Amino acid sequence: TTDVAPHRPLALGQIAHIVSSEPGGPRADPLLSREDQDRYENLILLCSDHHAVIDANPEYFTVDRLRKMKSDHESWV
Repeated sequence: TTDVAPHRPLALGQIAHIVSSEPGGPRADPLLSREDQDRYENLILLCSDHHAVIDANPEYFTVDRLRKMKSDHESWV
């Protein structure tokens, strides 16, 4: 037999807010309630690399663009 290291859980995705949950964050909307910020419709699952890229470029990755990306991916799945 060969020794194989036990499998450890590995998180590949991060739950991200489409409209930021932080004041002044990417795509923040001060009129959006905390409850609405945490609704499924405002969340998207991203890898850590894309989470950083998207939040660093909010002028390109707009709320509408991210919602379309999420919708397209959910339809594909």
